[in-house]
This record gives sequence, C-alpha cells and structure tokens, in this order.
Amino acid sequence: MIRALACDIDGTITDERRRLHPEAVRLLQRIEEMGVPVVLATGNILCVTEAAKTFLGTTGPVIAENGGVIKAPGESEPRYFCDVKSGEIGRAYEYLSSLLDVRLTHGSELRRTEIAIYRDHPVEEVKSVLAKFNVQIVDTKFAIHIMDPQVNKGRALQQVADLMGIGIRNFAAIGDSENDREMLELAGLGIAVGDSRLENSADLLITEGFAEGGVNALNNVIGRLEKV
Repeated sequence: MIRALACDIDGTITDERRRLHPEAVRLLQRIEEMGVPVVLATGNILCVTEAAKTFLGTTGPVIAENGGVIKAPGESEPRYFCDVKSGEIGRAYEYLSSLLDVRLTHGSELRRTEIAIYRDHPVEEVKSVLAKFNVQIVDTKFAIHIMDPQVNKGRALQQVADLMGIGIRNFAAIGDSENDREMLELAGLGIAVGDSRLENSADLLITEGFAEGGVNALNNVIGRLEKV
C-alpha cells in the first residue's frame, strides 16, 4: 500500500528548460489531498528545494543535493551526510579544475555536501580524470555532480522513511536519472521516467521523458491510490 511518494523535480515534473509543468503540480497537490505526503528528492540545493516545497504545497520532508541533505518539517536544522569542505570531494574538484575548464553551477556557494559543475565536458571524461579519487560522478542531465560514494537519494529516503514512521516499501518513487536509481530500487513502487538505463531498477518504465512522463507516472500513482 502506498503511504507516501518521493518525487524528483528537474526533468521529472519539469520540461527541458526546468519549468514546472502545471498538470504535474495539480497532480502532486491531488496526491497530498488524498492524504499521501509528498517528499521532494532532488539534486538541487536546499533553499531551492524548500521553496519548491512551499509553492507546490507538499508536506513531507525534503531531500536535496542528491541525498546529501534532508530537512524534516518542524526541525530547525537540516541533516547533512557529509561535508564538501573536507575530504576527497574538494581535492577531486581542485584536480579536475587544474586540467579542465570547468564551471560551478549557479548557487554552488550554498552546496554543503557535493560539488556540481555545468555539463561542458562529457561525463565520461570527468570520470576518467577523477578515476583515482574516491568519489562518485553523477550526471543528472542538468549538471555533473562530484559526490561522496556513500551518498545517494536511496539512503536519504530510508532516513526520511524512518523519520516519518513509514516503511520504505510503502513509498512510491518517481525519477528520471541515474541519481534516482537507489531511490527507485528501495521504494515499494519505483517508476522511471524517460531513461531506459533505469529499467532494471524500477518496477515501471515510462518511455516519455521530462514532465510528459512525470505526469503519466503521477497518474499511475493516483490510479493505484484510488483502487485502495
């Protein structure tokens, strides 16, 4: 039984220009009205994620920076799972920037657990340059993220599930990119949007990409809720 929904934002309920799709907004609000809290789970920074939560009207905790940060309603401070200012992530970025002309994404000064750069170079080239560092490189289709290997949305969703007192198998999860893989695998219902590479990690693959696929995924969740 679905008791909560974890939903990615960029590329899942937005178009290619990162504009929210009105129908996706309506469906998320419909899910909330059905008594199912929505958890936004994104690679974006925390303040942007919290703003999205406010305007969308979701009530669940938020997951930001690809699982590096969670913030629960009523808690005064976020929970951080690593610190970008120390360790391999910073060293990896310094090495990368010494060899390639890379640009930090807008708002990078606010990132606490990872480093995100624009997709000016192929992700495979970035991975090759940083092969000797103990970091993971994730391409979210909007940016390339240099992350702690232990950080992902799945781990964060487990923490959120524990905070909410809901079993993680009672979550549905919707996502469109490699950074959603662990979240889709752990949820009781994982719906991948527009990326066939996620097919083996999800219970359902929707071939349409971006918000068109996201709307179909949300309708699928609502259809299951209405049958209960």
